[in-house]
Order: sequence, then C-alpha cells, then structure tokens
Amino acid sequence: MKKKLPALLGLAVLLVVLAAVYFLWGSGEGDETAEVEEQTEESQSFSFVFNIDESVGLSQVRAERISLPEGCGVSESIDAGDKEMLVYLDGSSWYIKGYEDCPLSDDMQTYLDGFYSLYANTELKEHEGLEEYGLAEPCLKLYAAYDDGSDMVLSVGNQTADKLGFYVGVSGSDSVFIVSNTNISKYFYGFNELMDKTLPTLNLEEITFATVMNFETDESLIITYDSSNESSAAEGNSLTTLMLKSPVNGLTVYPYNLETTILSGFSYLKLLDIVEINAENLAQYGLEQPVYELTFKDTENTFSLDIGSLADDEHYYCKTPDSNTVYLTYKAGVEPAVNYNIYEFTERFVNLQYRRNVESVNISVLNGEEYVLEFGEDNVNKEGVDNRVASLNGREYDRVDISDFYQLLTGITFERIEENAAVEGEAALVISYKLLDGTESTDRYYNYDSNYYIVEKNGGNTGFVVSKSYLSRMLDMAAELSQEEE
Repeated sequence: MKKKLPALLGLAVLLVVLAAVYFLWGSGEGDETAEVEEQTEESQSFSFVFNIDESVGLSQVRAERISLPEGCGVSESIDAGDKEMLVYLDGSSWYIKGYEDCPLSDDMQTYLDGFYSLYANTELKEHEGLEEYGLAEPCLKLYAAYDDGSDMVLSVGNQTADKLGFYVGVSGSDSVFIVSNTNISKYFYGFNELMDKTLPTLNLEEITFATVMNFETDESLIITYDSSNESSAAEGNSLTTLMLKSPVNGLTVYPYNLETTILSGFSYLKLLDIVEINAENLAQYGLEQPVYELTFKDTENTFSLDIGSLADDEHYYCKTPDSNTVYLTYKAGVEPAVNYNIYEFTERFVNLQYRRNVESVNISVLNGEEYVLEFGEDNVNKEGVDNRVASLNGREYDRVDISDFYQLLTGITFERIEENAAVEGEAALVISYKLLDGTESTDRYYNYDSNYYIVEKNGGNTGFVVSKSYLSRMLDMAAELSQEEE
C-alpha cells in the first residue's frame, strides 16, 4: 500500500496540471468568441441599405447632386454643382421637370429600379457620428416618394479609404453602410445619363445620299443616288452607285469608297456630354450658323448633325438640326468628313452611262469624222440584260460585237483636274449622249497640250485632263467598225 501511494500522488498532480491547462485554453477561447460577438454587434457584412416591395409604385424622385466625387462613375455635366433634378411619373411615362420635351434614355429604368433595393458590403451599426463619413454634408441626397404614401431619403457621403466604395445613410436607420462604387454609380445619374442621346444608325454599305456643307468657306460636297442603279445589274454591274453633284458634277462614287474616306470616322459621330440644354446663345458654340452640316442617308435612315466650333483638342460642339441642346462630339468623327479629297472616293469617268439608258451617241471630230451610235427597240431578256441591236453609222451589231467599243466610249477617264486650265479655240472632239428618258449631255474635248485634252461638260469647264492616246484608240475602233463590208 505504501508503494502505491507515490504513484497515486503523481497521477493526481498530472490531472491537476491537465485541468489547469484545459481551463486556461477554454478561457482564452471564450474571450476570443466574446470579442468576435462584440465586433459583430458593431458591423455586419452583406446587408441591404433598403429593400422595398416592387409592388409599391414609385411616384417621384428628387436629386440634389452637390458634387461629383472621383470614383462615382459619372462624368462632370451641366447639373453638377448645387443643381436639383426632379423626376416624376405622369400617367405611365417619366419626365424630368423643366425638360419634358427631352426624350429619356434606357438608363432611366436602371435609375428608377435603384429605389427599390440597394445592397451594402458592410453595415456599421455603431459609429462615432455622421461627420466622420461625410454624411452630415453629403455629396448627393435623394428623396423618393412612393404610391403608398411612404418616402425615403438616401444620402451619399465620402469615398472609403480604399476607394472601392462610398459611405451611405438612409432615413429610418442609424447605421452607416458601405456600398461599392459599382452599386452606387446609378444614383449619381444626371441629365447626361438620363437623356436620350442616340442618333440614327446607318448601314455604310447602303449609303444613298451624303452632304457636307462648309458655311465658313461656302463649299459643299453633295453625293446623290444614281438613278441608273436600276439598270446597272443588267449591264453586269451589281454595285449600287452614287453620283457626285458638287464640287464637281457627274462623277461616279461607290459606297465602299466613302467608308474608307469621309465616313471612316462615322462611329465617332455621337452625342457625348451635354454642354447646355435648350441653349439660347448658340453663337458662343459656333452653332447659330453651324460651321458644318453633315447629312448622310441609307435606304432606311437619315443621320444629320450640325457641327460648331472646336471645344478642345479632341471635341467639337454639336447639335441635332431639330434641337438647340448643345453636346460634345469627337473630333475624330468630324475631321474625315470635312477634310475630304474627292479624288479619294470618286471613279474618274468623264461620262459613265449604262447602255440600257442610252438611245444614241453622236461623236464629232474636228477633222470632219462623225460617228452615230444608235440602239434599236427594247429587247430585254428575262435576266434583265439589254440585247438591243446597235448600229454604228448604219451598220448593225449585236450586243456582244459592240460591247468592246461601248466600253471604250463610256469608260473615258480623266487623270487629274486642272482647275485653272483655259478652254480655247474649237473643240477637237464632241461626244453627245441622248438618253431614253429624253435627257441629253455633251462633252467637249479641247486641246490642252500635245498629250491631253481639257473637258467641258454641258457648257462648264470641268478641268478634267484626258489622255489623247486613249481617245485615239476609241476613234480608231469606231472607224474600223463603221467601214463598209468588202
């Protein structure tokens, strides 16, 4: 028995030590749990600032946008500062008070939806006061009224230290909420975001009309639909063609040429920030008499924009023709349209005429030679191909046999334009077209130098410089075809 006593005493001591360790470890865990519970009472993650039943109708919203802090996701606009904005429901439509005639954008619905629920990353239930979070003097204050008579006031204060969110307060709660930049940005929406700034879209491959008017220089670029399109497919050319009317009349233009020249910046022709709604003094923006007027049409839509003076290095002032609201637009969209070179988008035909439209062509040479090309009665097959018999000085040819000569005749091109070239003496060559619709056109070729002619079209000097050797080749073929059979 005496031998067992020391062993029992040792075991008792071990149990006491283990109990002490267990007690101390358990006490520490209890303190840590208490601390977590205490922190939970002070802050709570993932909660709603407010969550209102969507069946309750929203009747109006009033916004006081005092400033636009960095990180709010909205650019500076005309209503920054101490401006107020009242959005109200009338019938089934929403309006901004004072600007009822201005259409609203799709972002209006996003804005309104924001007054039913707002999600917070963190809720601070205990804090030292609103001043610390910028909520005593918020940068944004919103008042929402609902159909059931209830209302809500939402305040947005400072941005958080990590720049990822804002401190937010709401009526009926003493908590301060932290809301992410993404979730808060819609509440900063103003006129810039809520007004519709969309412009008609165009299919640039189907342009039918284009004008660029420069009122500072009185210059105009006018491109219209070519009426011969209806018959172009019958002549083996399915391309839709346009016709240049100014600054030079009668040149052929293809839509794909415009895509890479005057319309190369079309995607940048958009309404950006609003500068002034319903401006009374348009002259300060260069828009009382616009510097430029741009108009483009495709088969369905018309795009028109008045361009004023430069606003800065990257933007012009602009407006739509039916409104005095002034916007910014990109310089990158305007410059290609107004700094054009007609050589870059025109086909250099002197007088391109599709054969199906022609009744006769008269060719007179100064040396006395004359050739008359006439087409017989209408003969179009089911594919729409012109199979009329042609006669040159009385000798008949079918469609295939005359095609090479006609391509030379209507394919006369100019190499360049000499604007100051004088037209003197008698014309060395005169080519006159009579079309089936009764219209006539006459091209006169005058000697310019030993290698070139200058062309006068319908009495006006075009300055077109045309190769004499090309016309000699065309006349040689005419002489060969018009010879009597041996």
